[in-house]
Amino acid sequence: MSPNDSPPDRSDGTARSLAIDLEELIWALNSRDTLGESSHWLNLESGELLFLAGPDAVDDVDEDPRDSDQWLFVEPIESSQAFEIMEDFAEQCRDDRLARALRQALQHRKPFRHFKDTLAAHPAQREAWFAFERHAMEAIARRWCEDHGISPGFSPRPRTPSD
Repeated sequence: MSPNDSPPDRSDGTARSLAIDLEELIWALNSRDTLGESSHWLNLESGELLFLAGPDAVDDVDEDPRDSDQWLFVEPIESSQAFEIMEDFAEQCRDDRLARALRQALQHRKPFRHFKDTLAAHPAQREAWFAFERHAMEAIARRWCEDHGISPGFSPRPRTPSD
């Protein structure tokens, strides 16, 4: 399936059950490549996510996912959607001074960088941001699966001692 194809037709109302690594899907949905050289693909049989790191990366895989109905292109979310998540966090922030600073950061030329820089001085709120963003991205991942006729069984990633 190519990046321009529509979701699979599941007109019978059934959803394809797949075990998917939630962290990998979130990473794929949140990976905006401004050069358009990398891509993420979901294997519709195994639930495996494939990352192609550049135009020549397809030479390193057994089959080109662009030429197979077994693979579904994972379209990253728009930067405007990521921006809305930051706006939503600023709106729900209980620290009024920080909320104002975050809203102001989002008005700068590089809002993503300014937002993160503003949070850097507030470790507790920075952790709250990560949890908020994670929750929002999980909802987006679930909606993406539903939109593509997939009933995900999100598998937790095994934690290592360094986590």
